[in-house]
Amino acid sequence: MARWQPLPASLDNDTRRLVERLRALKEQTGLSLVDLAARTAYSKSAWHRYLNGGKFPPRPAVEALGRIAGADPAGLLALWGIAQHAGTGLSTPTPPTPRPRGPARRRLDLGAVVLTTVCTVLAAVAFLSGAVLSPTGPADDASDAASCRGESCQGRYPHPANCSQDARTESSVTVAAYVVRLRFSPSCSAVWSEVHTHAARGVREVSIKTGPEEGLTSYPKGRADGSTSPMLAASDPRTAEACAVVRDKLACASREAPEIVPAQGD
Repeated sequence: MARWQPLPASLDNDTRRLVERLRALKEQTGLSLVDLAARTAYSKSAWHRYLNGGKFPPRPAVEALGRIAGADPAGLLALWGIAQHAGTGLSTPTPPTPRPRGPARRRLDLGAVVLTTVCTVLAAVAFLSGAVLSPTGPADDASDAASCRGESCQGRYPHPANCSQDARTESSVTVAAYVVRLRFSPSCSAVWSEVHTHAARGVREVSIKTGPEEGLTSYPKGRADGSTSPMLAASDPRTAEACAVVRDKLACASREAPEIVPAQGD
């Protein structure tokens, strides 16, 4: 188990609970910070700040760690939303506004408490309605618009974010019974890898790269047809490469010539 440094005393209780939960999930995965950076869209230094209270973690980072650890996404995102609403405790506090003295001050204070309580309850209900009661989005009148763009999509999956609505295939490669596609969404400014196969439990890895040091990989763990990688931010798909390891073959699709080679690590 890692030796965690004490959390800053300035953290509010809700953020403290969130960070402690993320620490527990990180320990549950058994991954080092280097390994965690390799499995997500966030660097080792970013994870160090998130897990030591130096910076409030963005939602996609929380989602990514939750996926790797197999955590309940609704409960984890509800915890994140409450902490975010609390103000995170990471910023410099604003100097207090002078208050009137005497009876008038008591009435104003009571009104502020009531207003704050009502706003907090309404915000919590709104958040939980979206994160817990409707994990796939609002009801019948929901918009099909993408819920992220560019950097805010990084590390998320395309279908829940509605990025597949306008997605197009930039390149593809076919090997035996499966197809690997490089997918790009203009509205989301993001790319991802998509593999389709009729062989259940055949997909070992699905990955996307936009450069030597920019890449993400998912491990489907035996899921059948339709596996995808997380998304990478990309306004231009020409530098992207989509790869998948299926059984004993690694196949990659890009704007350059497709590549099929024996998979390593068998």
